Amino acid sequence: MISQPLIVLGAPRSGTTMVFQALSTHPTLFSLYRESQGIINEHFPIEMRSGQSVEVTAEDLDDETARTIAREFFDQVGNLEASMLLGRSVPLIARARLGKYLTRIGSFRKVPPIRIVEKTPDNCFRIQMLLKVFPDARFVYVVRDPRGSIASIHKGWTEESRFQRFALPADFAITGYTGKYWCFGLPPGWEELDGSTVMEICAHQWRLYNEFCRRDLPSDDQRVHQVRYEEISANPGSVLQSLARWAELDPVPLARYSKKLPVVNTWTKPRSDKWRRVEDQITAVLPLVAEESDRLGYPR
Repeated sequence: MISQPLIVLGAPRSGTTMVFQALSTHPTLFSLYRESQGIINEHFPIEMRSGQSVEVTAEDLDDETARTIAREFFDQVGNLEASMLLGRSVPLIARARLGKYLTRIGSFRKVPPIRIVEKTPDNCFRIQMLLKVFPDARFVYVVRDPRGSIASIHKGWTEESRFQRFALPADFAITGYTGKYWCFGLPPGWEELDGSTVMEICAHQWRLYNEFCRRDLPSDDQRVHQVRYEEISANPGSVLQSLARWAELDPVPLARYSKKLPVVNTWTKPRSDKWRRVEDQITAVLPLVAEESDRLGYPR
């Protein structure tokens, strides 16, 4: 039903949404236009209890559930670009909010096999499971300087409510934090962060998302294409053209982003120095991410 899906991975606030939203406008790619928690979590529900996390391994998935998940993706994706009337007229940020309705548009073109593009940061912890569902999947791995990514994750924790995911247990404390919810994904080993500050938790989240990608992504360059946030922000045209050629997509439909990508999930344009508003706190946690930062070629 689905052939060579493009799965966009990366830590939260690393630019995965920019890449995903751009790819979701390609006329040959179907999409949910939103993240896939609604499908995955239905089969693997999560609570913030000791021993639970967003991780799902291949061993957690039987063959029947793998076929069911693949079928649910096929049934739920749509292709807005198939509509000559609505295609480009719907802003990208609205597509995510209206995804359940917009995916119905273009469904008449859904003749298997189709290609899809999917993006859910939590899937960094589910790569082996996804490979069981989609054995020929190809992965777009988006990375970002930890200083910028961690600062943005911290802003999500402290200034916005839309990233709240799990009610904090009574016996789990975050130093200096008055909120009642854990934000973003719940990585394996979260229990060990009891007593940490929010910034320390943000640093561990960035590290773990990237560590699991390093551990579980295929080593074949034909299966994994890395995109740097800094490069796509500065020169979206050439980065997307290169990505399209790697993915065996016609690059022409992505030329609309040759000058700049749309602003998504934020009210301000991408900028490399946003992290300096919390520079002292960021500097203090950089030793927690030093190994991954070095691996990805970012300064400590």
